[in-house]
Amino acid sequence: MFEIKTYLELESYDYSDPYYMENPSAKYIEIDDLSNIRKIVDHRKFTPEHIQQLITIKYNEMVVVGFEVPSGLSLWESTFIHAIEDYLHVGKVEMMYSIDLEILTLESINNNQMKFSIFHEWDSELVYASAILPEKEFIESMLTEANHYFQKLIDYKIFEEKRLDENTPRDYPQQMIKIVEELRRKINNV
Repeated sequence: MFEIKTYLELESYDYSDPYYMENPSAKYIEIDDLSNIRKIVDHRKFTPEHIQQLITIKYNEMVVVGFEVPSGLSLWESTFIHAIEDYLHVGKVEMMYSIDLEILTLESINNNQMKFSIFHEWDSELVYASAILPEKEFIESMLTEANHYFQKLIDYKIFEEKRLDENTPRDYPQQMIKIVEELRRKINNV
């Protein structure tokens, strides 16, 4: 059974503070924590188009992606949604994990398992996450959390209350939910 959660990174904290090095979870707020999410959203530097996220993944109590994995800008949109879509087409994905120097790979091992990895692009021995996971259950769980995340953006009216780039539609979260549901239909047809 999967437990997948989306966290937003605090806008301002001291990267060099030993407290955050020893307690990496302290620099994140879970998407369901409305009162603390407002602190992030109301920060003057916050922009809805580029949200610093961390997506944690547990499988049967085993931490696959924890708080030690680097966060990234708009991970649902820029990384995981595209990775799932590409994986459904070819069964193998290697792509940038956000915009930093990390790589995400998904690779089909057999008809029902995949290898999931996140590692440093220039130092392949620096592996942040690696696990063999049940393919369909993983993808369905990821899509469920993606849907939950975008629904929270709607509930919190983040795209309605904040100033947006002229190319960003106010119904962006709704559009992303439609993409997630389309991917869900594809995985159910596989």
